[in-house]
Parts: sequence; C-alpha cells; structure tokens
Amino acid sequence: MNSQPTSAAPQCSTAFHWKVTLLCLLTFPVLMALGFWQLDRAEQKRAREAALDAVRIQPPASLPGTELADLQEQRRLLLQGQYLTGRNWLLDNRQRDGQVGYEVITPFELSDGRVVLVNRGWVAAGDDRTDRPNPLAPSGEHTLFARWQTPSEHPLLDGRTTDADWPKVIVAIDTEAMAGVLESPVLDHYARLDDGSPGALITEWQNLEVSAAKHLGYAVQWFAMAAAVVIWLLATLMGLRKRRRTTTANSAECGSGSSPND
Repeated sequence: MNSQPTSAAPQCSTAFHWKVTLLCLLTFPVLMALGFWQLDRAEQKRAREAALDAVRIQPPASLPGTELADLQEQRRLLLQGQYLTGRNWLLDNRQRDGQVGYEVITPFELSDGRVVLVNRGWVAAGDDRTDRPNPLAPSGEHTLFARWQTPSEHPLLDGRTTDADWPKVIVAIDTEAMAGVLESPVLDHYARLDDGSPGALITEWQNLEVSAAKHLGYAVQWFAMAAAVVIWLLATLMGLRKRRRTTTANSAECGSGSSPND
C-alpha cells in the first residue's frame, strides 16, 4: 500500500534537483560575465584616472590665450574677464553633508568677448522652494582659477527652464540651452571654480564617478555569487546522489526481506 507514495517522493525530489541544476547552469555564466564586465570597467577607470592625473599636474592654461582644442578635461585654467552679474542659474538637487542646496552657475565674459559658464560652488536651499538663493558675483575685472569641465550628458536632463526671472533653476548644465537664454554663444565646456577665486562659494568638489577600486569590489561580489551558485549546484548533485543511494539501499532491503512464497 505504501509503495506508490514512496516511489513518487524520489521522482519529485529528482525533478526538483534537476530544476535547480538547470537554474544554476543558466545563472553561472551570467554572473561570470558581469564580473568580467566590472573588471573591464575597472581597467577603463584606471586608464581614465591616470590620464586625468597627468592633466592635473600640467601648468594652468590661460583663457584667452589657449586654443580650446588644446584643453583637456580637468585642466587648470586662468580666466581673465568679468562676471555677467545678476544672471545666476541654480543647479538643483545638490547635497552637501546631507543638506539640500544648489550649485550656482554664473556666466563669465572673457577679455576677448567669449562667454564661459562658471560653476561657483554650492549654496544651501531656502526653507521654501520659492526662497531661492541668489549670491551676487563680484563686479569688475577678475582673474579666476578653475578647472575645465565637460558637461554631463543625460538623456532625461537638460538646462531648459520655465523660470522667467533670475535666478533660474535647472537640473543639468546644458551649454546650448543656456546660451539660448543669454541670447549669446557660450563655450561648450564650463569652468569649475577653485576655492579662493573671486566669486567662489563652497567648493569642496566631490568626485561622483565610481572609482576603479569600487568596480573591483563589484567584480568580487559577482564572482562570489558565481562561486555560491557552484557550491549550491554541487550540494544539489550530492544530495541527489545520496537520495539515489538511499533509495537503492531501501529497495535492496525490501527485496531481501521478502519471502519467496509471498
């Protein structure tokens, strides 16, 4: 009477183990691929960091006086000119030490007439969204110390705004859109101001890029998950083998205990 449930249990167990095996075989190469992808990203970041380090130690380039084609990202700059005062953009959703605020972008007219956008640093937001900070830039001719920066490109973020008055809130630095507001061409890069320069606010610039070390950490995590899948698969196969041995042994005992006259 008990033979049917007993035989059904090993069949269900075998089916479960094979499902686990199939899942492991499908998951393992994906995890390994993600691990190697992170290793490749780490190598790319190492190369980028080395290139940026080489640029950072170069002497400052003067604007005007240097061809734009010769400027690389993070190159130190000496800017000669004057702020276009009263025209601030507030780059939204910028936090410092857990406090919400803005980064202030002010146009700066170089002595040759060209205009470059200058990120002057961070200011805290007001208690109300309508209470917008509007730090004035110093008037007159100034020499600024800054870094040459490439605006980030995000498909869902741009520098357009519906604000009629200054300051205008934006969610990204978009040189083309901001030039349209000024009704004057601006350079396609912007300058990130150094601490101590005229008009500088709270700088303490944060590097938001994922470092090579973090990519290596992510790779280790993916490889660890792949190793866990292998261990799970081996445990599953060993469990299946053990169950088969137990089933075979039970069958042999039942066979040896039966009477020839039964």
